Amino acid sequence: MNGTYNASGNPTIEIEVSGPLDTRFPFTAMVDTGFSGFLLLPILNAFPIGLLLQGTMPITLADGTTQTKLTCLGSIHFDGAEEIGIIIIEWQNTDVLVGMEFLRRFRKQLRLDPINGIVEIVDAPAPPPAPAVI
Repeated sequence: MNGTYNASGNPTIEIEVSGPLDTRFPFTAMVDTGFSGFLLLPILNAFPIGLLLQGTMPITLADGTTQTKLTCLGSIHFDGAEEIGIIIIEWQNTDVLVGMEFLRRFRKQLRLDPINGIVEIVDAPAPPPAPAVI
């Protein structure tokens, strides 16, 4: 699966997000490897999807501060697959972000070549087999 770079030079991919009604909404999401979560959506994008509030969770930002954010449960549809995860709702108008939990859930790796403008999301290799117990 290929992505692109946005105007700021950040890698982006195309995803679809759905809630309990299973209506899919397309988004261009920035892939942020500094974000440990699954998906971050601005609150104005979450309303049309019909996401249901699940609770709150503390989030530690890059500057070390902690903020409490609203969370919802929802699905990301990507590359022919669907994964359910916790969606963090951001009050401010910001970019849609997918993070490291997104890559883990979909078993994907991110390959970037900013010099040649290449953004690739590829299947992660299978983990090595566990050592045999004798």
